Amino acid sequence: MSQPPYPPVPPSDPQQPGGQPGQPPQYGQQPPPQYGQQPPQYGQQPEFGQPQYGQAPPPPPPGAYPGAPVPPGAPGTKVDVGEAFSWAFNKFKNNVGAMILPGLVVFLLGAALIAVGFSAVALFGTTERVDYGNGFYYEETTLGFGGSVLFGLVYLVFIVGLLYIQASIISGAVRVANGEPVTAKSFLTPIRFGPVVGTAILVGIITGIGYVLCIIPGIIAMFFLMFSVVATIDKSLSPINAMKNSFELTKSKVGDSIITLLVTYAINLVGVLVCYVGLIVAAPVAQLFLVHCWRRLNGAPIAPADPA
Repeated sequence: MSQPPYPPVPPSDPQQPGGQPGQPPQYGQQPPPQYGQQPPQYGQQPEFGQPQYGQAPPPPPPGAYPGAPVPPGAPGTKVDVGEAFSWAFNKFKNNVGAMILPGLVVFLLGAALIAVGFSAVALFGTTERVDYGNGFYYEETTLGFGGSVLFGLVYLVFIVGLLYIQASIISGAVRVANGEPVTAKSFLTPIRFGPVVGTAILVGIITGIGYVLCIIPGIIAMFFLMFSVVATIDKSLSPINAMKNSFELTKSKVGDSIITLLVTYAINLVGVLVCYVGLIVAAPVAQLFLVHCWRRLNGAPIAPADPA
């Protein structure tokens, strides 16, 4: 005798309301359990993540299936060079007045340094003529003690000014990523200037030691510490913790971090090749690009892009 194609339907309990075959349960009563399922126990809560009776199931997480929309900055997203550069360039283009100010300040600092150098030579320099004979000679100029002290002090002020401007540009890029209004103050006022200087000094020392050790260790150090200053500003970390954070992020996102580093340096290189004047544009664009990639890799929110 052949088996039926479907399991037999169990008989209904005539003592229960709605127990007659073909009759639905009355209002306010739970439907009978399906064949092969256990009825819920009294007081038992539905499992976490399971929709309750009459509710729609929760939506899938971003990127759970091919073609699912992933919002900018969502965890697990990769760096999109085109998106990041377009975001950075359009932000700069629409706020060019405020964002070129740091570059102009650096240009003025450099001009002042050159002017002081010539002034020190004129005031304290001494020139000596060295004769090689047969009409060949050259003139050697020395600054002297007073000129060397003056030039050294001005150079120190120049280095501190560069650190201040660098911290201001990165702080401005972080403010842009936060969606804050862009003003002249945004790119001229650094966030946590003291810790930023400490981080920059430590990164410079470690990278410098690496370059002395056959260059390659310096490149490796520069790569793993590339987000240190940004982490100091954006996450309010101490210099040591910021470097640790940068190391862990680049170690876990090697490919995306390499792309970020190469494109950032390429943008700055273009500015250098245009007689250094191009850095007035390249420096803020590069830092905006870096901060966008930093937020992407951390899964942090990013302000919407400006229209092209």
